[in-house]
Amino acid sequence: MKLSEMKTNDELIAEQLRTDPEFRAEWERTALARAVALAIVRYRGDHDLSQRELAERLGMKQPQVARLELAQLGIEFTIDVRPSGTTVHNVTKRAQANNLVGSVRTDEAEILIATR
Repeated sequence: MKLSEMKTNDELIAEQLRTDPEFRAEWERTALARAVALAIVRYRGDHDLSQRELAERLGMKQPQVARLELAQLGIEFTIDVRPSGTTVHNVTKRAQANNLVGSVRTDEAEILIATR
């Protein structure tokens, strides 16, 4: 088969979404993980950061960033983004104490990421 005859990744995914209900269900279930992965990869690229550098900024370890970028979460997680100094709404105190993956705080905003 010639390269010009091969389907693109987008074409293969579209075909599977049309023809395979199990694939479609998994694709829909993992949509958030893919969106997070894409956002992280774009952010790193825009700010010329390595996974290790981003992990340090977030108080995480590099393998955690790598798993996020691969959309291999296998976990439920909560992201709470709000103005600094305001009450946390989406992350319980227990999750903050036991399950906090990372946080970033500036003068204007704070982001908490917790898993369970």
